[in-house]
Amino acid sequence: MQAGYQAAAPSWSAGPGRMYEALARELLASAGLPVAGRTVLDLGSGTGAACRAALAAGARAVVPADLAPAMLRGCPPRAHPVAADARALPFADGCFDLVAAACCLGHLPDPGAGLREIRRVGGALAASSFAPGWTHPAKAAVDSVLASYGYRPPGWYAEFKQHAEPQAGDPDALAALAAAAGFGRVSVRAVTVATGLSTPAELAGWRLGLAHVVPFVRGLDPAARAALLRAAQAAVAGTGPLQVGMLVLTAC
Repeated sequence: MQAGYQAAAPSWSAGPGRMYEALARELLASAGLPVAGRTVLDLGSGTGAACRAALAAGARAVVPADLAPAMLRGCPPRAHPVAADARALPFADGCFDLVAAACCLGHLPDPGAGLREIRRVGGALAASSFAPGWTHPAKAAVDSVLASYGYRPPGWYAEFKQHAEPQAGDPDALAALAAAAGFGRVSVRAVTVATGLSTPAELAGWRLGLAHVVPFVRGLDPAARAALLRAAQAAVAGTGPLQVGMLVLTAC
């Protein structure tokens, strides 16, 4: 997984990054937890989508943390990025007022262990994951094009889709994991997020720029890459705009 995100980092902002920026803004807006003047940990930050949202909301300081150092290079200059494993964070107990985990828990082999670490270092949590059953026609369209070029999902992607993501995408399971981690007040609700992506180029860029796809696309020769991009854009024509079903977990 880490290698995939390392590879995806240089082009992330032009592809999936726009969707994740919208999801992070909605997470902090929907969580209803105070951000202004607070210290915030942006866990599984990638290029810092939640970091930017927290700073815009008046956070006093934000620390982005992610396993992929190349992704962290895209974080805002005001941030203080740290390469770290969510299951063993290099921070003192209770050193953050708020932990923002935007689309992070579904990537952890053990979401419960991640939540216990979050509880150790943070006073409150705002986390998001994709809502159960959510999909979009562009996803199946691009996946079909990729398959025609010989693409097969890497093992790590199949593993987390089968095990970790279903836990993070189940409202009852997610709430139970947060409670078991020691949070006293837990709430999970579903929201729909308008991402602003609608054109064929934007939708194809979202799917082709994801970490489990980029290494395959980069391995194609230039002519095949160009043909794949044209085919993906043709396949997603008329499927926009992209709206995402998202779960918002708040806990303190």
